[in-house]
Parts: sequence; structure tokens; C-alpha cells
Amino acid sequence: MKFDMGRAWNDALAMLGANKDVIGILAAVFFFLPALIVSIIAPTTEIEAAAAANPDAAQAAFSAYFAENWALFLAYMIATFVGTLAIMALIGKPHRPTVGEAISAAMKALIPYIIASLILGLFAGLLIVLAGAIGGVTGSTLIAALLIFVAIMVLMFVTFRMILLGPVMMVEGIMNPVAALTRSWNLVKGNTRRVVLFILMLGVALVVVSLVLGLIFGLIAAVFSGTAGLWIEAILGGIMGAVMTVIMLTVYVAIYKQLAGDVSPQDIEAFE
Repeated sequence: MKFDMGRAWNDALAMLGANKDVIGILAAVFFFLPALIVSIIAPTTEIEAAAAANPDAAQAAFSAYFAENWALFLAYMIATFVGTLAIMALIGKPHRPTVGEAISAAMKALIPYIIASLILGLFAGLLIVLAGAIGGVTGSTLIAALLIFVAIMVLMFVTFRMILLGPVMMVEGIMNPVAALTRSWNLVKGNTRRVVLFILMLGVALVVVSLVLGLIFGLIAAVFSGTAGLWIEAILGGIMGAVMTVIMLTVYVAIYKQLAGDVSPQDIEAFE
């Protein structure tokens, strides 16, 4: 099947429109509120001040910041994972589950999803380290840089082939991390260039919008001082982040539905 970018975008908009109320609830609970809490409890103003005063001290400031707030970041990551999977279950499953059912399904898939993500992360780390090590052995900076560039390109290719991991787990119920990764790889196969182009185009558009809105939000927050400005910037930034996350997740599900077609129980069993 040839991937149709226009159809995927239209399908994503249709899913957003049909489920906007329940998606809004999940986005508020799992994306907006966690982001707001992190922004208020652990603002990055000290890191920014340290970097502005002494760029060499930025790394030390960031390390101290992370060491102090790692538990908060862990909770934030888990919340966003659950929200991601719940939204994919909500709009991806053939029958429309309730919010409670979607969250329950997300909780069941959380550990397999994390394991699959760690597998990808391990692969990425080993690939970069291997490229750097081989480049170091050659003694040529140019060769080392070229190998690392090639490793990054390979990593991007693999990552794009795995973007359907979440929909595969939530729609088809494949909880085996390796089987889910393999299923995503096979679904994208044959349409990798089109999928990459579509995601990159959408990503660039969202980045441009986020930069413009971020500038506007910063100007609005600058009108106020102290805590009020921090809250305003955190709220507006949290809303923007949640909306853009929801758009991307819906697009992933739209891509999955187009490439997977109608998945029967027999098809699902074959991949488990």
C-alpha cells in the first residue's frame, strides 16, 4: 500500500474532531498538568542565569539541577507515557473505549512500552559509541565525524520505522516489546521515505509555530514580574505543548490505521 500523506492528515483531523472532548481530558491530566508542575516546582531560570554568566558553568548547573529534580522528571516521564498510550488506545481501537478503559489499557502496556523504548535507546547508544570508537581507532577526525554522521542517519531511519510502536501495542494488543517493534518495522516497510517526509514536514511546521507562540508567550509573561510571570509562561507553554503532542499522537495513529488496514484477531495472534 502506498502511503497517502493527505489522507493521513485528514484522518488525523477527523479523529481529533470526533474525540476532542475526551482527548482534551487526557491531555490536560497527563500532559498539561505534569508540564505545569515541572515548570513551577523546577524552573530552569537558575540554569539559564548560570549559562548567561559563565557558559563553562552551564554543565555543572544542569547536573545539579537534574540531581535535585530527577524524581520529578521520572514522574513526569511516566505520566506522559501513560497519556500517550491512553490517547492512542482511545482513538485507535475499533470500538471507542471509555477514558477509564483507555487509561487501564495504557497502564497494562506501560512496562512493555518502556522496555521497547529502552531497547531502542540501547541500540542508539551502542551505535553512536561504536561509530566513535571505530573513528577513534583510525585516528582521523574526518573519518570519525563521517562515521558518527552515518550512525545518526541509521538511527533516524530505525526510529522512523518504529514510530508505530504505540499504536501497535494499544490497537493490536502486542505486549511483547520485540514483537511490537518488529510489527512497526514491517508496517512502515515500503513507505519509509513517505512517512519520514510527512513527519518531517509536520515537525518543521510545529516547530515554527512553537517558536512564534513561544516568543509571544514570553512577551506576555515579561509584562508581569516574579511568580505571576512564571505561572503565565508555564500555563501558556503547557497548553501549547499538550496541543502539539496530541496532534503528533493522532497523526501516528492515522499513519498506523492507513498502513495496517483492517486488523483481524487472527492477524494479531500471528504477531504475538
